[in-house]
This record gives sequence, C-alpha cells and structure tokens, in this order.
Amino acid sequence: MPKTLEFITDHLPRVTVDEVRRFSDTVEIRDAQAFAAELEAFVQERIELVELPPSMEVPIEVETVDQTLARKAAALRADTRWAPRETEIQRGRAAMLEAFEQPHNLPLPDFARLANKSRQQIYKDIEACRLLALNVGPRGRRLPDWQLDPVKQRLTQIVLQAASEVDAWTLYRALSEPLEGLAGRSPVEAVTADSVDAVAKAVFNVLGVH
Repeated sequence: MPKTLEFITDHLPRVTVDEVRRFSDTVEIRDAQAFAAELEAFVQERIELVELPPSMEVPIEVETVDQTLARKAAALRADTRWAPRETEIQRGRAAMLEAFEQPHNLPLPDFARLANKSRQQIYKDIEACRLLALNVGPRGRRLPDWQLDPVKQRLTQIVLQAASEVDAWTLYRALSEPLEGLAGRSPVEAVTADSVDAVAKAVFNVLGVH
C-alpha cells in the first residue's frame, strides 16, 4: 500500500455503533457491534485496493519533538546576521573627520609657514580668537586656509570674537556652508572688503547671535 494511503488508513476514525444505527431504516441489523466491526473491515479492504498514481504519492513523515523544536528555532532565526546600527554620534564624528581631512584645512605647522608666523604666534592667535582652529583630538589642530586671505581672516575674527561661546565646528560650518541670504554662496566665498560687516551679520543670523 502506498505510504499516503497507509497513513490515512491508520488515522481514520473507527466506525461506531451509533454510526451503524443510521442504516437501520435500510437494513435489519441484529448485532450493531458486529456490524460496525464488519463495516470497519470492509472500509479497510477497499482502501487497500486503491492505487495512487506516482504524482499523488506524498511521503508521510512523523515529526519528532527535536525536529519540531528545530523547525521553530529556524523560523525565529534571521536571514542576515545582526550588526549594530551606526548611531547619530558615530555618523556625526565620521562627518567631522571627513571635513577635518579636507585639503583646505591645513595642519598648524603648514599654516604657520604660509602665514610667515611662528607656531607660538599661531597658538596665541587661536587663544585670542583671531584664528579659527579645528580639533578632533590626537590628530592635532588644523586651520582653514581661507584665513590666509586678509579679508576672510577679518570676517572670521569678527565672528569668533562675537560668538566666543559657540564651538569651533559650528562656526566653521556657518562660515563655509552656503547661505540663502548670500545667493547660495558661503560667507567666506561672498565676503569682500566692503561687505565684511554685512556678511558677518548674515552669519550671526544663522548662529542666533545678536
């Protein structure tokens, strides 16, 4: 007998005496229990004669407890390995490092050489808010090269001294990123000798400094 039919046969409910009584209007049943047994045997015999085509043959496997647990555990397992997501702090630091490494941000020794000043004087100018310096820890300080231009350096100095409580990175972005009020140009791009005060005012508006 094919495995599929064998499984069905083994799991069919047995014919009961109560079920046999449904035939009482058709045939005379003298022994309901014996009739139920004969009917059960007849059903089993007819099923055994059935031959399923190969396309309908379904292998029947009884799942063990271990297999059941393994199947359920597999359903809970993610397709890809979990990895921690990048936090806002990590993304912010990555952006800061990228900006720090831009070619226009010069290491302090290089800036001092191009400005024709000693390193000690550059340190003094930074402490006195005359120069903007960026810092990301052990990498040292870097200074935007626009401060080698007297007009742009003047703008930077005005902003530094008026917004001394604002961190250097915020000031750097306020000075170097495009502003709507400056026709999409950054303050250090837009500033001229005659517009230092007006451009500084635009920067203060962005910083909320009055």
